[in-house]
Amino acid sequence: MTSSTQQRILRYLPWLIGPLYCGVLTLCMGQDANWDLRNYHFYNPYAFLHQRLDYDVAPAQVATFYNPLFYIPFYEAVLRLPPMLVGFLLGALQGLNFPLLLAIARNFMAGDSSVPWWRGFLIALLGVLGAGNISELGTMFGDNLTSLLILGGLWLLLTNFSRLTDQRRIIGALLPVIVAGVMFGLAVGLKQPAAIFAVGWCVALLFLPLPVGQRIGLAFFFGVGVLAGVAAGGGYWLHEMWSRYGNPLFPYYNRIFHSPMASMADYRDARFLPRSLLDALLFPFIIVQYPFRTAETTFRDLRLPLFMVLLVVSGLPALLTKFKKSSPTSDPASPGLWLARHKKRFLLIGCLVAYAMWLKMFAIYRYLLPLEMLTPLGIWLLIDTLPWRRLVKNLAALGCIVLLLVTLRPGNWGRVSWGNDYFGVTPPPLTDPAHTIVLMTGVDPMSYVIPFFPEPVRFLRIQSYFTKPSDSPNGFDRLMQRLIADHRGPLYVLYGSYQEEEQSRDALQAYGLAIDPGSCRPLITHIDECLNYPLIFCAAAPNNTVNNRGKNK
Repeated sequence: MTSSTQQRILRYLPWLIGPLYCGVLTLCMGQDANWDLRNYHFYNPYAFLHQRLDYDVAPAQVATFYNPLFYIPFYEAVLRLPPMLVGFLLGALQGLNFPLLLAIARNFMAGDSSVPWWRGFLIALLGVLGAGNISELGTMFGDNLTSLLILGGLWLLLTNFSRLTDQRRIIGALLPVIVAGVMFGLAVGLKQPAAIFAVGWCVALLFLPLPVGQRIGLAFFFGVGVLAGVAAGGGYWLHEMWSRYGNPLFPYYNRIFHSPMASMADYRDARFLPRSLLDALLFPFIIVQYPFRTAETTFRDLRLPLFMVLLVVSGLPALLTKFKKSSPTSDPASPGLWLARHKKRFLLIGCLVAYAMWLKMFAIYRYLLPLEMLTPLGIWLLIDTLPWRRLVKNLAALGCIVLLLVTLRPGNWGRVSWGNDYFGVTPPPLTDPAHTIVLMTGVDPMSYVIPFFPEPVRFLRIQSYFTKPSDSPNGFDRLMQRLIADHRGPLYVLYGSYQEEEQSRDALQAYGLAIDPGSCRPLITHIDECLNYPLIFCAAAPNNTVNNRGKNK
């Protein structure tokens, strides 16, 4: 086999290895059954394709108003393909992060003959073997899908880095900068928390070794690309929310937009945010011991604290040195080292700004997945800056690898065995579906059952994280009060389990309704087999009707 053939194999093999490995690993872990899937990943595209946004009322709680376009391919696949094939294809698509990470790693190692070819493979493999990424394989959380756009955009910037840092070729850098911005923007349009990475590398462009005007210009055109990407990926939905509710981010930040359909609140999930400055500084270490500070599941991954320690020890002093305003040609003795140094700083600044934004806005670990994937590369680059002999650096890197793999414990968002049907929903028989309303109570996720009911059946979420009986009802609460008062057909109630029966009764009572106890039946589904209790489906009627039935008995 010739060397050119070997190079060709090494170039294309990762595009097969990554998807195949992640697809098979998904099959081994079992079918996804996470909370968000049961809440909105399947319902939202169904509601969009069947024009139910004005028909049902907030059945997926706040998430009812998330961009559904991202989930349409998954919805169609679930309807048409066996569950195992859906899981494999989804895992394989997420496995494309591996060749992208490898391409980024190789970009940093190009031109260094002392670096063996397998080092990039090892770094990329560690990138996809993160606790967060493994936990999301085969799921539609989307963090390791939008990462494909983020990593692809970053690779494009790094590939053209010599142009980005050359004053004489700066015009030629505009196109890749804009295209990279579009890729970042598409990720943001499809899932808004990805904005932290767009901000991160927009700021990093401002630290390139160029005159101030050129740096600002590159950041500006990158921002233009980001806005174009946001418009392509989420512009339609932003406009839809604006035209319907007067808030493009509905219901978030409603203190600013004052939509009458939501409360005057920001609706942000602030559960995981650091509680003090010291808490923020120690956050990477705190979440190793207390993972529930950043996620709803247990996991362990030491890469983030290890990266931060190495950054302080080796990277931060160099990062804070005074910026040199020279060009690559001003140091003809070592142009390669000059370029590598600034490329490394570009990567680290983007990562740090994105992390700081994440810490301020969310502190939800899932949203940090692209950074989790890049951290092994960052660890190697930081070790490489230490004033040690090559053998000592290699031993340190090997120690980090062993430590990460031995202590790794991926999270588990809920898995079930593979079956013949993804959800396994058999709706109860209904006498008059065309005039039936189902009231949803409690806060458990259950919107995934709606697509399996007859299409005329209407679902109203009278109690949830977003709507509920109160002294200050929002616009949807008032809408449901009118719909229920005017309704003359069958009424049913659906709630999460017997554990939510009491609060369901309270919610119904606020509407003058009660559960008909003799009518209740479990709604058992395949995807809920990991839970200890099924959904409950009961008939509902006005309070006086139910009371009279009890007296007659």
